[in-house]
Parts: sequence; C-alpha cells; structure tokens
Amino acid sequence: MSEVPTNSPHAEGAPRKFTTKIHVYWHDCDAARIAYYGNFLKWLEMAEEDLFLSRGRTRSDVYLGLNIGFPRVEVWIRYRKPARLSDTLEVTLEVEKRTRTSLVLRVEMRRQGETDLVAEATSRLVCINREFQPVAIPDEMLKLLDGYLPSVTTHTHDEVAPHPDAPRKKERNSW
Repeated sequence: MSEVPTNSPHAEGAPRKFTTKIHVYWHDCDAARIAYYGNFLKWLEMAEEDLFLSRGRTRSDVYLGLNIGFPRVEVWIRYRKPARLSDTLEVTLEVEKRTRTSLVLRVEMRRQGETDLVAEATSRLVCINREFQPVAIPDEMLKLLDGYLPSVTTHTHDEVAPHPDAPRKKERNSW
C-alpha cells in the first residue's frame, strides 16, 4: 500500500520526477523477512498507479476510456540492497524517454530518508489499441501527464537498451 505521493523539484523545463512511498508488509517477505524480488515489479506498477491517481484519474479509467493499453515490452532491474519487513520505500519514477508510441520509465527505490539505492529499474511500455497494434499516445494522456514527459525522441532502432548496464543482444552466428 502506498501513501500520499509527492513531486520532486526539477530543473526549469525538465520533466518532473514522481515519488511515492511503499510500505513493505509481512506478505511481501520471505522467512528471512527480506522482500521477495518479484515484489519490486509490483511496487514499480504501484508507483505508476499513484502517478495517475495524483493527477485525479486511475490508469484503468484512462486506458478503458481511450481504448488503449500500455503493456511492458522490456524490463531491466538491479537489486542493490535488500528491502526488509517494515521498511518504507521511496519509489521515484521518471519518464526517461518518450517516442510517438512508447515510454521508457526509470525507477529508483530507496529506504525512506536514505540516499543509497535499494533497487533501480527501467521499463519500456508501448501504447497499443484493442487489436494490439502500436498507436500514437493519445493527446488526452499526454495532457494528463503534462510536466512529467520529456520531448519526443525519434525512434531509430526497435531494441533500445533500457539501461547502460543492461545486457545487450548478442550477434547471432551466420552458420
């Protein structure tokens, strides 16, 4: 469960970062009281939902109303430190890149009041219609996320590495 979201300061003209707080509960942890690694992806999604809620809408209302979806097509995550039972995590979300049809989100998770990362992730989402075809992100959604979106970048290659440390696709042998 998350608490009231806050917006972080940003440089003039730069997209804002969005921060929300997530509490680590008993059901999130293993017997050693360390958060199960899969929950970090759940918390990434909760931060996305909180961003929409901070703008007065739910993601499902926006997606259903616009007849679109935003499936993840790529995720990269690095675990730096364990999240433990009863920790409060500050989850900061930033739209790192935007194309006509996709968003790349950068997420950083820290224990409340600490500067060291617990985890960092990137996630690439593609806007699709009901037939699962990529479509331009609707103007209504762009207006809803105004202030959080960077300028559109041209998409020159379909396989963008989501993070500099992410493994790159290896060349295939031609034999």
